[in-house]
Amino acid sequence: MVTYSDPTFAMIRSRIENIEEIQRKIFKCLHESEAQLQQISLLYADKDAPSDTCILTHQQKIRVVAKHHGWQWLLGRANVNDKIIGPGKQIEISVMFDDILVEKTVSQNEVIDVHGYKIIDLEIGMKVLAEYNHNDAPGVYYTASVAEIPEEQNRYRYLLLFDDGTAGYVIGDQCFICPDQSFISSVNPVHKRFIQYYNRMYQEGGFKILDLSLQSTILTEINGQWRACPINFTDCNIANVQVSPDQAEFIYCGSPRFAPIYHRLKAHLIV
Repeated sequence: MVTYSDPTFAMIRSRIENIEEIQRKIFKCLHESEAQLQQISLLYADKDAPSDTCILTHQQKIRVVAKHHGWQWLLGRANVNDKIIGPGKQIEISVMFDDILVEKTVSQNEVIDVHGYKIIDLEIGMKVLAEYNHNDAPGVYYTASVAEIPEEQNRYRYLLLFDDGTAGYVIGDQCFICPDQSFISSVNPVHKRFIQYYNRMYQEGGFKILDLSLQSTILTEINGQWRACPINFTDCNIANVQVSPDQAEFIYCGSPRFAPIYHRLKAHLIV
């Protein structure tokens, strides 16, 4: 029979007290995290408030990906300014970029909270931000459009068509949804029209691409000029093309940067 003075009972009681203490610490941490998330969520709040309403009572460093210029976004840390500005209820966010040590003020449509971001399934045509999977500079993100969703044929990856005419495969946790889905980069006008056409053709039953697996060269558009470029290898529906002696690019096998696709689209007044 176990009594209150029994050493075994004392040991069990001590462990129970330790567990209760751990529970108290966990609940405290959860409460503090919830309060912090509520403050961060004010970044994206859409409330009817006067222009002098205080959004955040103190400045807080937040890990973000923010628009640097054009179609390029960089990792950095953000300070949320205290007040809503302008009639459109925009929030000013001051971002210090990591690598270039430059500070810039952006709107809430030009910044993504990295830690608060939730991964969701992407859809065809959705605008996203992603690193080049062949770029050796981490933390640099570019705008792109989703062209394929994960399936067995593409090894369960998303195909992205970047706004400069290159392409790449990524998995879902390697990209962010662009806050402004209406954003269209001005990098390449032909590419813009092609993306719009591609999205429509995909919905209607698909888009015919080139089979470059057995070809050694292809006529490719490079900075407005056509050049015969060697094909290094293919990865599902993208090809690694040697565009210069020291540079290779991944290009979608249905891209108008390839002459056969360009002429086909031109005949149909697409480009």
